[in-house]
Amino acid sequence: MTADEKFYQDVRAFTSINEKLLSGEAEIKLTKEEKTKLTFRLKENLEVMKKQMQKGFFIRRWIYRSAHTQFSNILETYFKD
Repeated sequence: MTADEKFYQDVRAFTSINEKLLSGEAEIKLTKEEKTKLTFRLKENLEVMKKQMQKGFFIRRWIYRSAHTQFSNILETYFKD
C-alpha cells in the first residue's frame, strides 16, 4: 500500500500518528491533516459497522455493537467538531 500513489498521503499521515502514539508523551498534538484523516476514517468505520450490525446474526451484532459503541465514544469525546 505504501507504493500506491493515491494512498501516499494517508500512509504518511497514519505513520506520523503512529509515531506520535509510540513516543510515550502524555499529550499528543495532531496536525489538521492528521485529525481530518483520522476523523474521516472513524466515521467511515462507524458506517460500515452499523451496516454489519443490521445484516448480521446475534453474535456478529454483539461484537459489532461493542466496537461501534467504542468508536462512537472516541469520535464524540476526542473529535467533536
